[in-house]
Amino acid sequence: MFAQTFAGIGIATFCAWVAQGFYLEITMNWTHVPIFLFIYLFGNLFYFRNQVEHENKVSLAKSFGAGIAHEMRNPLSGLLTSIDVIQSILPNPKSGDIKEPYALSVEELKQLRDVGDEAMEIIHSGNETIDLLLTSIDENRVSRSTFKKHSAQAVIEYSIDSFNYKRTSDKSAISLDVQSDFEFLGSDTLLKYVMYNLFKNAFHHRSPEDFHIHVTMSSDDVSNQIVVTDNGAGISSDAIRHIFQDFYTTGKSGNYGLGLPFCQKVMRSFGGEIRCQSELGQWTQFTMTFPSLTSNSVNEIKSELRKLKSVLMVSDQTVLNKKMTEMSRFMGFDLTTLDVASALKNKEYQFEYDLVFVDMESLDLRASSLDKLESLLSFTEARIVYLYEHHPVHRVRNVSFEPIWVETQVWLLNTKATIDRLLFDSNYVMPMLAAKPIENANKRTIMVVDDNESLRRFTAMLLEKQGFDVVQKEDGQQALDALDSDDVDLILMDIEMPIMDGVEASRLIRSANKPYSSVPIIAHTGDSSPVTLEKMESSGMSDFIVKPADKNRLFDKIAHWI
Repeated sequence: MFAQTFAGIGIATFCAWVAQGFYLEITMNWTHVPIFLFIYLFGNLFYFRNQVEHENKVSLAKSFGAGIAHEMRNPLSGLLTSIDVIQSILPNPKSGDIKEPYALSVEELKQLRDVGDEAMEIIHSGNETIDLLLTSIDENRVSRSTFKKHSAQAVIEYSIDSFNYKRTSDKSAISLDVQSDFEFLGSDTLLKYVMYNLFKNAFHHRSPEDFHIHVTMSSDDVSNQIVVTDNGAGISSDAIRHIFQDFYTTGKSGNYGLGLPFCQKVMRSFGGEIRCQSELGQWTQFTMTFPSLTSNSVNEIKSELRKLKSVLMVSDQTVLNKKMTEMSRFMGFDLTTLDVASALKNKEYQFEYDLVFVDMESLDLRASSLDKLESLLSFTEARIVYLYEHHPVHRVRNVSFEPIWVETQVWLLNTKATIDRLLFDSNYVMPMLAAKPIENANKRTIMVVDDNESLRRFTAMLLEKQGFDVVQKEDGQQALDALDSDDVDLILMDIEMPIMDGVEASRLIRSANKPYSSVPIIAHTGDSSPVTLEKMESSGMSDFIVKPADKNRLFDKIAHWI
């Protein structure tokens, strides 16, 4: 930095000397020296600060990305296995031995359903992993935005079952001793990847004979521990001091440490720690320590997370709104209160909260207020809570979410504890409902516009099974050309496409003085940022659905428009 400064001054002096006819009279205005020093010193300080921040972000991105990317083979292997199972059950049309009609047994149908459910779980886990990676890079640390309470035993057992073993006999090398289960505040996905990393390193340095990995869980009033011990090659005392440093390895043939910086960052984000002990040639032991749920560190994490949470209260009752306002000030979350009439005027994307409370006593069920509100809430990722005073409303529901029913009086008496559980307790599970077939789908045509051939083809298959005619196009220009000859009832349009994107295509469709200019257009996008939503709205798009969307959400959205 100093060399650059003196070099710059020297070059500037030389240029001035040449410009003045090889003569230069140097005068010094001492009043300018403090200004120069101030600009120079603070400019360098800001540069170094930005450089350190940038390097930290890059380091986190590499560490987190390497750990995640290395282990994404596990869900991909799971999907590959699922496809293999499906292909083994379904007949091969190329064999020529298929009889029409071909019947599947009840057991085969059950296997297909189980495989499909497992594949959906794998995809959900992969999406959550990617979201955690992107959010963590943006926040320059491991993101805590999805932290909830989880059973450590359940996560460890799942990790052992789902690990990508190279040999079928490897699974028997892992034993689990649960002295006592415990709950931790964190991400089950992140802890799962920590276990994957420890297993992977242990198997990589396995001993040739009688190799085993022993996992022990224990807890007390102060902390909780998971200890992973193997009798592999061990780590030298010199190497063990560096294994948690970014991208430290013990050499080409012994890359102990790959993913361990990621493990340390994850455990510290939980408020815990990971330590390593080893004896070269004998054993290696990793001890992960988790704070108890009542500890100061967990309370600080929860307090930090509450400030990031958003809650919506839909009620006409002053007492409920007042109570919720008091709780928002006390707990720190962002609160929005709406009366029923105002809530019904909102658009679907305006219900993106972490928690949504609906006061059932404020709704006029005879005027179908609940039906209208539920249709707006069908596409939010929020936990939806119905507050009732007498009894839950038993009715036929046509939405894809399952609300949590809480008695109003109980909520008023235990408001803080109830909100805390709803925000952080993973046991509140919203069951996936069976897809409800869309009524009156016959003789309706949907155009699917997407440059991703696989996504376009599978979306078309889902819609065709519902009785729709489907027209497939690769970009906005093809869609515009086809609309002159094909009558369609709805367009499912991707946003990012070559040649012509979805926003531009929608703008041209709406501005065309043709019969198709008023056809409903649903944006099928992976970006739900406010900037993108504003572009979609200005282009005349009718609605949007975020990728990847399960079929329930997709069918509900289509049914709403046709």
